[in-house]
Amino acid sequence: MKIIKTIFFAGAILLSIASCDSVDELNLDKKAYTTALPSALMTSAQVNYAYFLTNASVNDNNFRGYAQYWTSTTYTDEVNYNQERRNLGNSHSILLYRDVLQDLINAQKQIKNIEALGPVDIAIKKNKISILEVQIVMVYQTLVDLFGNVPYTEALNIAAYPLPKYDDAKTVYLDLATRLDAAIADMDSSNGSFANGDLIYQGRVASWKILANSVKLKLGLHLADVDAVKAKSMIESAYNSGVMTNESQTALFQYFSSIIDMNPLYDTLVNEKQTVPTEFFVNELNAKNDPRRDVFFNPESKKEGNYKGAPYAKQVTYGDFSNVGPRLKLKTNPGVIFDYTETCFLLADAANRGFSVGGTAEEYYKKGILASMNFWGVANADAQTYVGRADVAFATATGTPKEKIAYQLWIAYYNRGFEAWTEYRRLDFPVLQAPSTAVEAADGKVPVRNIYSLFDKTLNKNNYEAAATAIGGDLMTTKIFWDRF
Repeated sequence: MKIIKTIFFAGAILLSIASCDSVDELNLDKKAYTTALPSALMTSAQVNYAYFLTNASVNDNNFRGYAQYWTSTTYTDEVNYNQERRNLGNSHSILLYRDVLQDLINAQKQIKNIEALGPVDIAIKKNKISILEVQIVMVYQTLVDLFGNVPYTEALNIAAYPLPKYDDAKTVYLDLATRLDAAIADMDSSNGSFANGDLIYQGRVASWKILANSVKLKLGLHLADVDAVKAKSMIESAYNSGVMTNESQTALFQYFSSIIDMNPLYDTLVNEKQTVPTEFFVNELNAKNDPRRDVFFNPESKKEGNYKGAPYAKQVTYGDFSNVGPRLKLKTNPGVIFDYTETCFLLADAANRGFSVGGTAEEYYKKGILASMNFWGVANADAQTYVGRADVAFATATGTPKEKIAYQLWIAYYNRGFEAWTEYRRLDFPVLQAPSTAVEAADGKVPVRNIYSLFDKTLNKNNYEAAATAIGGDLMTTKIFWDRF
């Protein structure tokens, strides 16, 4: 009997080995995906792009400081514009190229290689490719707005171009406009696209088309001072095709209460507790009794009954000043990718320049302020009182029309550091003063550009030097091509 059992088990073992090409196959899950699905790649890209826009880590995002909304009470290198200490250029490049663009482009390649069966499948395939294309355009625009000339035509193809050249920034912008037009034309809202993999619009094609037109509006306005004819064509085309018209169309990235899915501001504002609003920003809002103060700032942190901001870029005691409002400290507070408020102010700027966008500068200016109030939960009566103030109303507020729009846009972009800094550079208002303690490389000015990664100087030396020369120097004082004034 023992002999029979031994023969049986030995035979079973031999049979199992013979049925495999290799014993290693026993560890393989043959039902699992070996390549990430396009929807999963897009999800990952959206997570990382939202992190870039939302976080306030000194290692990754100092833009709220550049816009002088917030300052740090302890570590002040970053708000004194030391871009080299944290190698911010490398942080931005890695995140946006490797963790966002690469996933979006790989997802797009996979979808293009899938055979579509019938007209519906073809339409869905086009929608998916177009939705990915809109996001690719947005990220490349972000890179240009950060650095100026950037790798584009040779980017992310390491086999063919291990040392990619840097393309001219305006040329990249114009190509992005062409790509955006094609993506918009290919979107068919009567058919589907992605589903759960899309964390922004859950695959709603109509929403993505509206976002694409709103992005086109922004691209056009960034060209307005350097190519007015092209800007007019883009802006009016975007408006006629359909930009955001209400808050429900805002592109939000929802965060959750779990540690891995929470809003990254929680670490900065709750766990670290060294970030406070600036004296300049608080005083501007106090002067106009801005009803958003009770959301922007923490009502429990008032000093002698008033909100008190900290001097910018100085080491001070956290508890001596008001701090950031409770809503921004929530783990679940959504990040903003692009919103209706932004669209209103862009349209105000467009109308003020004489472009045909269905309304006047004054109308869109007021809509922008009220949209911001609504987003932050301000009561309508309080919002109406604010827009009726003589120092707020478009007809009576001080400054040129451009300055009025830029000033209210700056307030409304609170907590949107990168976009606020970008529009400050483009519109040159309000007037922000660099601190006397700023690094020497700032030349006494608020930065208008992020310097390239320190690794570019060594790993892609020749192309880096050519790019630095082309833009007028790899300096934080070198203006992006659209920053003419």
